Amino acid sequence: MSTVTPLDVLCPLCKVPADRQALGCPSCREDLSALFRLRYAGRIDYNRALDALAAGDGALALGLLHRAVAAEPGLEPARELLESLTVSGSARSAADREQRDTPSE
Repeated sequence: MSTVTPLDVLCPLCKVPADRQALGCPSCREDLSALFRLRYAGRIDYNRALDALAAGDGALALGLLHRAVAAEPGLEPARELLESLTVSGSARSAADREQRDTPSE
């Protein structure tokens, strides 16, 4: 028997945890991709903010980080990066730090 984690998306019809890879319900086959998008909106915006910083668009990154924190207040990497950008006032230097902190494959 599997346990439900806070990040699981439950099918509104069956109440079964959705399949993360198929983005659907394994029981009734309902498409749950919209629910996944809502559930992970903060993480999606955080990743888009990292892309914006890498591209040198600090203003866009700040907006995306604000949305990420609003959607998922407990998303610590987004909170920390937002605080760093706000304190330093330099989105570009934060992008450089983020690149150094990211392990390469």
